[in-house]
Amino acid sequence: MSTVIPSVSGPSENIPVLISGAGPTGLLTALLLTKMNIPCRIIERELCFSPLSKSVWTHSRTQEVLHLIDPELLQQFMEQGELLPTYRQYFGGKMVLEARLLPKNESFFEKLLQLSQERTVRILEKALEKASGGKMGIEWGWELMDTKVVHASDVHALREDTLENKKDYNNEDGFMSSTSWVETIVRRTLTGTNHRTCESKLLGAVELSDEEEGKQYEYKVIKSQYLVGADGGRSVVRHKINMPFPGITRDNELIVFDGTVDTDIMIDGACINFFDGKGIAILPMGEKNRVQLMINTFKTLTTEQFKALQSETLTVETFQPILDAHVYPRRMKVLTVKWLTYYRVHERNAKEYVFQDRIILAGDAAHIHSPAAGQGLNLGLQDAYNLSWKLAMILNGTAPPSLLDSYNEERPALSESVIKVTANAFDKEFCLDTKFKRAIKRFMIAIYPITERLLAPMLAPISMIPLRYHLNSLNKEHPTQKASQSGPGAAGQRARDGFLIPFGHNLAGSSESSDFNSGQDGGSNRSDVSGSVAPATKDQNMIRLHDLMAGHPAAFQVLVFTDDLWKHQASAATALSQTMEHYLAHWRSQWRSPATSAASLPSPNGSTTDEVVKHPSRHHLFMVHTFTTLSGPTLALGKNALSNKMVGEGMAYTDVDGVLHRRYEVGKKTKRFMTPKADPESDGAIVVVRPDSYISFRVRGIGESAWKDVDAYFQSILVKERQSLETLR
Repeated sequence: MSTVIPSVSGPSENIPVLISGAGPTGLLTALLLTKMNIPCRIIERELCFSPLSKSVWTHSRTQEVLHLIDPELLQQFMEQGELLPTYRQYFGGKMVLEARLLPKNESFFEKLLQLSQERTVRILEKALEKASGGKMGIEWGWELMDTKVVHASDVHALREDTLENKKDYNNEDGFMSSTSWVETIVRRTLTGTNHRTCESKLLGAVELSDEEEGKQYEYKVIKSQYLVGADGGRSVVRHKINMPFPGITRDNELIVFDGTVDTDIMIDGACINFFDGKGIAILPMGEKNRVQLMINTFKTLTTEQFKALQSETLTVETFQPILDAHVYPRRMKVLTVKWLTYYRVHERNAKEYVFQDRIILAGDAAHIHSPAAGQGLNLGLQDAYNLSWKLAMILNGTAPPSLLDSYNEERPALSESVIKVTANAFDKEFCLDTKFKRAIKRFMIAIYPITERLLAPMLAPISMIPLRYHLNSLNKEHPTQKASQSGPGAAGQRARDGFLIPFGHNLAGSSESSDFNSGQDGGSNRSDVSGSVAPATKDQNMIRLHDLMAGHPAAFQVLVFTDDLWKHQASAATALSQTMEHYLAHWRSQWRSPATSAASLPSPNGSTTDEVVKHPSRHHLFMVHTFTTLSGPTLALGKNALSNKMVGEGMAYTDVDGVLHRRYEVGKKTKRFMTPKADPESDGAIVVVRPDSYISFRVRGIGESAWKDVDAYFQSILVKERQSLETLR
């Protein structure tokens, strides 16, 4: 039955971006847009946050992202969560495998962070309130009923009030294009909740209904330039635009439990237990005796028995026998229940994430998959990270609307790869339904100590660190310098981290501290990541590259790798400084950043006031950092040219042991760029990192021609220049 929506009279409300859904994805999108000075609204059908734990894992890449957005934001996650160094598997209650999810030195954040979604959304809500100065919050109880893209060319006669609204779209606050916009009808009930008596509680069910008898409703029309549908797996936005959601629904039936238990099973970190082939995931929830359990019932219930279960009858009395069968011969008795539900596993990915250039899908509204490996929340947060800066630059007039094409080019393909990872994890960890599969599993575990180095890359995708993009309208290959696209320094790869020392400062400790071996948290179970994390390293003068980038979610980071060029041509530092200043002035005069503020950058000793690190202007769209493999005494002639600059203005750093040069495939010892003699036009490299910390362009050399190529790249992805380069000479 179709939903009958009454006509809505009165003027519409206008906003550049409307976000439907106040889950993690919607909240992070709102937070980032707010940090980048883009007005937005976020509506939520519910009246408050769900008290359910839901997703509980924050993986390494997401921790990196949160740190890059704002170190204080990650600090909140760390303080309320628990770090888990390894993943464990048990057979019959005996631990047979303990493995790291990420090889050493791949990220500073090597450990899994366990934090319930209930806490995650509250942290993001507080961050949004702080970023907006208390002026923005979630609009609870508003339910999206209908939405459409309106094209001005299709409107044959505009009423006078429509013309007035159209005028509003073009003002400074509206950022509204006159060619098309989104019209969304929302409603809220003035009594009770939006839940309906006939509403299905099964995941995957979607329905809207007419007004219920006895309830009063309020309706609004909201006009926006963009609508972000972050309204979950049962997305109304996706259904209203008729976006295909291809994929499969598995036969496996899962039960999820969150509560306290009394058990003789060791509960110590994230683990999978196998008892007679029946898999049960056990996750400690940070409170005494509280766990989240995930059970595949295919060995316990027939399909008919599972279908006979109703949410009203899935009680402790119903669940306890199922639990007993999964842990036998061990014991686990339910004490209290916070959440008990069941669902079918869906693996689906929307055909397109962008509809008519105006309506965007993100999070579970765009992709759903098995809960195995805990990817869902992380994937949604990274959708927001990819999307927000692009919307901000478009609405700010810095980039053309076509920049949004890259979201549609990148996220669906990446999500498809994550769906495959979760499907593989589900099959291997929950579906050992034959003796042969169990035998293979036992054999692989038995030889794990021998083959750990070979098998580690198989676990790494769970951390999401290896995920990457490829060449597209945003990530571009140099037109003449062809190179392999599979290496870590290629366009589309994640911008890797590493330790640096401000040029002219000595390395006080061991060079071993150039690795991440010191640990994510200095050995403790929680990490202090506010400001610099350098105090956890072995040298107090060190700072990480990601520290320099952190707090600037709308900035392109231009990384200048000089290798050992200055050893042969000390004057090259002065020439580089002059060229760098010229292009920075040109870019900053041509394009403005949507962001108006950013977190203070840390100094090497963790202070934000130390004279060693001078802070950049907080609203620049471009930041430049210079890295040399040489130490201070070697560069006496060129020292003053770059070592006295501010952070983001080209300040020079020593790349300890040349680690970052190797990670970005720069230098005479790498296969990518090898030259017979020192030459600024061919030695070193310039690497452009997008605001969401992925490499988007690179060029060999650091001379004038290389900077011209970088300028041409920016001209190709941002709005056309308003003045020529020559006028600034």
